[in-house]
Parts: sequence; C-alpha cells; structure tokens
Amino acid sequence: MTGLPDERRHATTPADPSAGSGSETTSGSEPAADPGRDSGRVGSTVAAWVLRATVGAASAATIGVVAAWSAPSSALLVALALAGVWTVLRPGSHAATALIALAAFVVLVNDPGLSAWAAGAVLGVHAVHLSAALAAVVPMDTKVEFAALRPSLRRFAVVQAASQALVVLALLVVP
Repeated sequence: MTGLPDERRHATTPADPSAGSGSETTSGSEPAADPGRDSGRVGSTVAAWVLRATVGAASAATIGVVAAWSAPSSALLVALALAGVWTVLRPGSHAATALIALAAFVVLVNDPGLSAWAAGAVLGVHAVHLSAALAAVVPMDTKVEFAALRPSLRRFAVVQAASQALVVLALLVVP
C-alpha cells in the first residue's frame, strides 16, 4: 500500500468485527495465528505409491471376485486384467470406469445368479472407484497426510455398511 502514512500501513484491526479484542491482525500481513491451533505440524503420511498399490489390490480383488462368481471366458479375463493394469497406471483416466463397467458386463452376460459373491463385488467395485479417485489427485512423488484421507474413508465405511446390508437383504429375499 503506497501513499499511506506509516502508522496507517501498520495499524492493527480486529480480524473479525464481531470477535472484539484479542484477535487482531496487522493490516497488510498474515492473520495472527490461532493460539489453539498447532501450525506447521504434519501428522502421519501415506506415500502416493501406497495409493497406487491400493488401486492395484482393489482391482485384483474385484477381478478375482467377478471371476469366481461368474466364470468368464479367458478373453473376458484378459480384458478385465488389462483394464485393471490400465487403472493402476492411469487412475485419473476412465480406466476405473472401464474396469467397473466390464466387471458388471461379465456378471450380466454370464448370469451367475445372486450369491454371497455379490457382497465382494460391491466392496471391490467401490474400492476401485474410491482408490482410483484418490490416486488420481495425488502426484506420485508426494505424500498425503492421513487426516486428509480420513473423510473419504469414513464415507467409504458408511456407504459399504448400507450397501452390504442391502446385499444381505437381497440374499434373504431372493430365493
């Protein structure tokens, strides 16, 4: 700020007018640190390669469950495997969508009927979707603080609880 007297350039003003005194900032600088906040401290981290490995494990598990449930042809197994590898290598692409769609296609074409394998397929498809989404936004040479992943993992758990309850209900209702 040029053209202002020195005393106006460095005058303190309340950060929040409703806060009153005690939380003041210096105009033209960063807000004063919140005394209750621990700034500059990093919690437990996860390397980006762990997220990619999770994508691979989720893809392999999904392919395994679909293969065990519906006994697809070898051509479809190769297609599933290629989609799984593509998902690990390019999680930000539509590879995860292709893998999930192909897994659903294999089950629909082979019509294995409803069984407990459905629970594994629901879990696997959701795990592929979430892990690929997380791996897509994290550069390979970085680490992610676990606290940043916690909300996604909580949502995953809640959605899985509801989804698995629906699978169990379907298994109980369908003859």
